[in-house]
Amino acid sequence: MWDVRALDAADALTDQRASQHHASLRVAGFYPSLYLNLADNLRRLGAFRAAAGYVEEAERHTSALPDGAYGDTIRAALEDVRRAVGERATARLASASGPAQ
Repeated sequence: MWDVRALDAADALTDQRASQHHASLRVAGFYPSLYLNLADNLRRLGAFRAAAGYVEEAERHTSALPDGAYGDTIRAALEDVRRAVGERATARLASASGPAQ
């Protein structure tokens, strides 16, 4: 539920408002991670078709990722999730963010 709410919040956010927190922030840069998280959640639940749709959505937004560690991390995690969706795997991935469960 948190990831859906975060996506809704990003949809309501403007670059101007985001830049009040940091001048380099652009809303477009949030979407690859937001869609990736939704894809991974759905994959973990076994909803592979829905997960694949969010993987595609994340891929459409990767051009907004910055060069460097953050962008590389998101791109690598996206590849991991894409592969896991294709394999119909539901196990937690090493690239997943958050505490191990």
